[in-house]
Amino acid sequence: MTIQANFPAIKPSLLLDFANTKQLDSRITYTRASTASFYNGVTTAKAEENLFTYSQEFDNVIWLKTNSTVTANSTTAPDGTSTADTLFETTTNGQHRVFLLATVTGTYTISTYAKAAGRDYVALWFGGVDKGKFFYIPAGGAGSVGGNFVNAPDSASISYVGNDWYRCSVTVSGLSGSAQHINACLDATTFSYAGDVTKGVHIWGAQLEQRSAVSAYTATTTQAITNYIPVLQTAASGVARFDNNPTTGESLGLLIEESRTNLATYSSDLSNAAWSKVGSSITADTVVAPDGTLTGDKLVESTATSAHYAINASFISVTSGTAYTISLYAKASGRNFVVVEMNSAALGAYAWFDLANGVVGTTGGSPSSTSITSVGNGWYRITISKTATSSTTSLITIYTASVDNATSYTGNGFSGVFLWGIQYEAGAFATSYIPTVASQVTRAAEDATMTSTNFSSWYNQAEGTVFMDAQNVATGGYILDINDGTAGNNSIQMVAGSSGGTSYLVVSGGATSCSLGARVSVGKYANGFKVNDFAISINSGTVSTDTSGTVPLVTQLKIGRRYSDTSYLNGTIKKIAYYPLKATSAQLQALTS
Repeated sequence: MTIQANFPAIKPSLLLDFANTKQLDSRITYTRASTASFYNGVTTAKAEENLFTYSQEFDNVIWLKTNSTVTANSTTAPDGTSTADTLFETTTNGQHRVFLLATVTGTYTISTYAKAAGRDYVALWFGGVDKGKFFYIPAGGAGSVGGNFVNAPDSASISYVGNDWYRCSVTVSGLSGSAQHINACLDATTFSYAGDVTKGVHIWGAQLEQRSAVSAYTATTTQAITNYIPVLQTAASGVARFDNNPTTGESLGLLIEESRTNLATYSSDLSNAAWSKVGSSITADTVVAPDGTLTGDKLVESTATSAHYAINASFISVTSGTAYTISLYAKASGRNFVVVEMNSAALGAYAWFDLANGVVGTTGGSPSSTSITSVGNGWYRITISKTATSSTTSLITIYTASVDNATSYTGNGFSGVFLWGIQYEAGAFATSYIPTVASQVTRAAEDATMTSTNFSSWYNQAEGTVFMDAQNVATGGYILDINDGTAGNNSIQMVAGSSGGTSYLVVSGGATSCSLGARVSVGKYANGFKVNDFAISINSGTVSTDTSGTVPLVTQLKIGRRYSDTSYLNGTIKKIAYYPLKATSAQLQALTS
């Protein structure tokens, strides 16, 4: 006999298949008075890209040389390895360059790290259109963008990365089949001259990407690289969210959350003065963030032997007895550990997160919970929670670290971690990301309700069975509440979550008719009700029963929350199905298999 053979003999009179339809039944009234974030399981964005091969091996034959030679691995690169090359001039009168032939159509950005080696100027340019820039790269960090190579590019940039190294970039649109060149130059205007075999420029980390701004460097060898990332979406005010697992694409159903406020300002701009940097610096807008924009920042360690961190400059007020959660998105960039600290005498919890293996490392200060969850392309959302022991103020401290359980070490001035989407919220678990700039931002609560004939058209007051599939419920989340519009007088409630407690509660005339089942955070539930006949099965488990009690008269369905207060699901519902009869125990188990 198949499981389906044990299903109720009649079809459900209500079927809300949120995971598959990704839409609301027309009988549901839905509200949320703000925007909110979610994953749609479909949209991706281009992330890291480097269309050059052998990006650190200019001695390779793929890099063509004109009036120049390349000495491989001749000096220390920006990342501290001995992988930087030197482009030396020959005595021939002409350009002294390396270049690579690559088909380009549209808008591209070329970049490289450069350091003076007898010449204080380097040029980057696209052949065919002869568009590029001279860059002044003297020792000490006083470099600058100079004049046009021949014709003006769309844009150019230079940034100092330490140890006399600069990262230079040029962006050009309207390209078609141009070669990409790196030239040693005599001065700010001269690129063709009789060379000196003892002079040239150190170069490392060339990158070609089809976008209008330079992004974080991605090394290549034999293959070009183009990576993609799942994109965190924004739902407009009043638009329901149907969430998906960002890495597998699994449809998780309707997302319902309570109201929360992100207490951290400039949540995705650590370069702002709202964040103080200690033993570190911030390279802003250098990597494609989880929302698909080039807004991810890099926390870069200094060369000091110390801790390397960012800390918010403004205190956040916390209240005794209230739980708080810090969450953020992080990705390794030379360092595989990020440390998050709830910096306060009232909280004082911290944890190391391993971004190479996706696991939580050492913790301290007794956090109530920690988590690390992959969101694709090397990014993780990490969380730490704890309840405040006094009413005071708190800060967020974020460290880059080289190993577990240590924050002080000698940095190389280049490595660190990518960061984005920092959130500090009152609550025992993290909710969906709420972006902020200069002020705190609140995401409104959601409400999904069926009333009047939209409810009575499918509901049987005498008996029934409700099937529910709820996902990722943090603690004590209400899957549904079938009630009469009053506080706790007549209701049929289903609660999920990891906090323990009763899952199935029926109240009739203010008196409890049944209280059955144990909550789980991910599960399928089926409960049945009839006068003196109540039962529930969770994940095809043993059926719990109660043979005494009346059935309440009810008038509405609340989805993902309780009617009488602010108890919300804070998770997703894949499906709700209602059968207008009380199912047997075997049927309840079959429904939840």
